Amino acid sequence: MAERHRSGNASTNTDTNGLSVEDKIAEVMSIVETLDYPDLLRLRDLIGEEYKQKAEAAKVRVIAEAREKFEQLGLTFEDVIASQRKRKQVVRSPAVPKYRSPDGKLWSGRGATPKWIREHEEAEGNRDDFLIK
Repeated sequence: MAERHRSGNASTNTDTNGLSVEDKIAEVMSIVETLDYPDLLRLRDLIGEEYKQKAEAAKVRVIAEAREKFEQLGLTFEDVIASQRKRKQVVRSPAVPKYRSPDGKLWSGRGATPKWIREHEEAEGNRDDFLIK
C-alpha cells in the first residue's frame, strides 16, 4: 500500500520500495522509449484495461463508503435522491417589455439588442423613441 512521505517541498506518494510516483513514471518512461510502435499499442491497451479495472474498483469503494455513511445517519440512497427532488425550482417570469417597434415587436431591454433598435440607432435615432409608456 502506498504511504505518504514528506520530502523537500511537497509530499509525494511512495511505495514499500521507497519509490515516488515521479520515480516510477521516470522508470516506466525509460522503458517506453525502448519500445517500438506495435509494442506501444499493446502497452496502451494493457494500460487501458488496468485503468478500467481500477476505476471500477474505485467506484465500488466510493459507493460502499457512501452507503455506510448513509446507514450511520439512518438514510437510504433513495432518501438522498428524494431530498434532491424536493428542492424548489426557481421559476422566473419573463421580463416586462420596455420597448415596442413600429410593427409591434417587443424587447425588454435585456439580452442582445434587436436589429430594429440597432438600425434605428445607426440612423442617429434614440432607443428611447421606442419606450413603452
